[in-house]
Amino acid sequence: MSFLLRFLMLFMPLLRWPLRAWINTHASPSDLEELSLASDKPVCYVLPVASVMDWLALEVVCAEHGLPRPQLAGNRMPSMQRAVVLALPVGRSRERSELHRIVSRGLHDKSFDVQMVPVSVFWGRNPVKETSLFRILFADSDRTGRLRKFLIVLANGRNTLVHFGQPLDYRGFLDEDAAPDTMVRKLVRVLRIHFRRQRAATLGPTLSRRSQLINSLLADPDVQHGIEQAARRENVTVSAARSRARDYANEIAADYSNIAIGFMLRVLTWLWHRIYDGVDVRHLARLRATTHDRREVIYLPSHRSHMDYLLVSYILYKEGLALPQIAAGVNLNFWPVGALLRRCGAFYLRRSFKGDRLYTAVFRAYVDVLITRGQPMKFYPEGGRSRTGRLLSPKTGMLSMAVTSALGGKGAPAAIVPVYIGYDRVMEVNKYFDELRGTRPKKGESMGDLVRGSTKVLKRKYGRVFVSFGEPIDLQSYADEHLPDWRQQMRTLDMDARPRWLQDFVAALAERVMEGINATATLNASGLASLVLLGSPQKAVAEDEMVHTLSLLAQLARRSPYSRDATAPAETDGHKLLAEAEPLMRLIRVPHAWGDVLTVESRQAVLLTYTRNNVMHLFALPSLVANFFAHFEHRDRARVLDDAVELYPLLASELFLRWPLEQAREALDQAIDGLLDCGFLLTDESGQLRRPEAGSNAFAALMSLSRIMREALERYAMTVMLLSHNLEAGTVERGRFERQCQLMAERMAILTGRNSPEFFDSRLFRNHLQTLVRVGLLQQQGNKLHIDEALRDVAEHALQLLGPDLRQSIAHLTSLPHLEDGDAQGSDAAKTASAG
Repeated sequence: MSFLLRFLMLFMPLLRWPLRAWINTHASPSDLEELSLASDKPVCYVLPVASVMDWLALEVVCAEHGLPRPQLAGNRMPSMQRAVVLALPVGRSRERSELHRIVSRGLHDKSFDVQMVPVSVFWGRNPVKETSLFRILFADSDRTGRLRKFLIVLANGRNTLVHFGQPLDYRGFLDEDAAPDTMVRKLVRVLRIHFRRQRAATLGPTLSRRSQLINSLLADPDVQHGIEQAARRENVTVSAARSRARDYANEIAADYSNIAIGFMLRVLTWLWHRIYDGVDVRHLARLRATTHDRREVIYLPSHRSHMDYLLVSYILYKEGLALPQIAAGVNLNFWPVGALLRRCGAFYLRRSFKGDRLYTAVFRAYVDVLITRGQPMKFYPEGGRSRTGRLLSPKTGMLSMAVTSALGGKGAPAAIVPVYIGYDRVMEVNKYFDELRGTRPKKGESMGDLVRGSTKVLKRKYGRVFVSFGEPIDLQSYADEHLPDWRQQMRTLDMDARPRWLQDFVAALAERVMEGINATATLNASGLASLVLLGSPQKAVAEDEMVHTLSLLAQLARRSPYSRDATAPAETDGHKLLAEAEPLMRLIRVPHAWGDVLTVESRQAVLLTYTRNNVMHLFALPSLVANFFAHFEHRDRARVLDDAVELYPLLASELFLRWPLEQAREALDQAIDGLLDCGFLLTDESGQLRRPEAGSNAFAALMSLSRIMREALERYAMTVMLLSHNLEAGTVERGRFERQCQLMAERMAILTGRNSPEFFDSRLFRNHLQTLVRVGLLQQQGNKLHIDEALRDVAEHALQLLGPDLRQSIAHLTSLPHLEDGDAQGSDAAKTASAG
């Protein structure tokens, strides 16, 4: 480095304090343990350019985080006592000789090793193209003079990111047969590629001004064609149609503002600490590797709260990753929130494009622009927020546009990243409950609602937030596997058509995304306790039983994990888990001489179903197996597996379970092993599976586990029993039959005292029928369903899992005449029951 740097080294103690007073640095990754720096190897930091300010920022971050402090290399090698810093050379400079010295030492001394850590320093993070004198002077750039660098630090010092790359495998990189000069050139080339990719991963692509973007949309050939068609179809001038297209583009397009991002960063940092106890983020290292791989990244998160919109962007920004543009419903485009979200990267879409071809053309062109430029994007595959906590069936319109753009060769290879977002407690859950119950209709968002809602929200704590980035789906590789001739198909695709092969491909991909979201779920204490409490018949559990069951379920989640990405509780002590969950769940303690009983108010029990539904899929297979022992003491393992595999498709489609049907038996077999290891099941002398002794804590835990899937199995039993009742007729009308299933579930809810509106959700019965069609037990022709004779055996097996009272109730209800004129009365009665 230059003489100036060595001179400043003498005054580092004096320079550090004024620098700390001015700049505000963020380290990326936030958890520097991701670097896995070895304590027995010296460290060499490598900067992309020789810069006094970059070096000082690095020194400040190392001091704050306890990393080895960077010192100038000079003529000395890095050692355990002295970490050094150098910059990539420009021509035949001193830095080249410093790098040459380190490489030569490694070639001649086989015992010498060093951890070379590439470090990128970003002063401000504005990706907008430099179009004004202000931006030219103050926006960060790859290479700047000293005066401009000073101005950049002056303008952007409050928003400084220091990113540490993974240490280079120094010994693995060296080629003992190569000359030192050759190795230096190779090392410089590798590091320059790293820094270039890191800059792209952090800032994203360079963005044009919004006016330029809108003009480019109107110049798109498909939009031009859409304008001409609209003019002919509506008998208006081309100028009028073009003006409408411009209005659409203005309605849709984001308007990135670094000032708005900085403002929202401060607001959200305050907000998270105000209402949440922390944000738990998982699998960032894998995501970082994906973004660094020069890929277009499409984030597809679950959607449970309005907080989701900025939560993922907040995390990505704090972690030094490029902000995505976010697809937001046009209902959020109200003053002043709409403009602020737009400047934070939101682009707006209407709920339905149907009937407006010009709007569709403009929106598709906008998605094409994002894909072509490599701009990360985010949208919600469910379309809207889940009111029940379950993942909703995916909407495929937006995904179809992204797929056709990415596979059409309009940008870099794309990676789809499923994202799980979970909460200890969702702030809108009361509103969701009222909407499900029918006492509060859905309505558009407004500033008044926001102000009224925020005053309540800020007075409460909602526990922790859990965000987990799932296994990325390489879109091209996925297409190669599931649509081998996709390249030829995409070349001949008419953008105004949606051929069947494309619909099927996108639908399968959407299912895969939903499975990926659930595969990376986080199991928290309140989710576990909700599973136990809501599984008890009267929503009341003895404290000692709760503690023991929590401990066993936590052990099961660790011993038999749902997937490698699912996160089980770090704590398996039932007392600690209960202490964490109790205030969030608002449990009521009923004192008793034999020990406290834990319960909740009726309304709160319904609200907790949302928390339960977030994580119930993690125990789907163990719970299915446990149901075979709810009414039988002994069962043959092979028979249990046979019957469970028969029922598996129902649970898989309802909960987006990750195993394909051909892997279900193996997965269920592993679930049985987990149940045996944790004491939920035992084996007798003959090798048969048996349940623990009645009255034991293990038996109570097994019954609690079985009830997790009980409602799903009951709904399934109702469906197949009603179908088998129609076997003589051979066919049923689909729409009418779905209504009969819903009415029957409403009736069961009243008879059993269930305070759960989701129990008779019509979408669940619709999903059951689709599953039965898929496995061949039903054949659909138009609106008619033809029933296969094999359904009778399935109905008998499903009934075996239910208790005698439920079996009798279902058998009685299926024998009654089902009259269409009872629909309204049944619905009203069910709402009255659920209002409880």
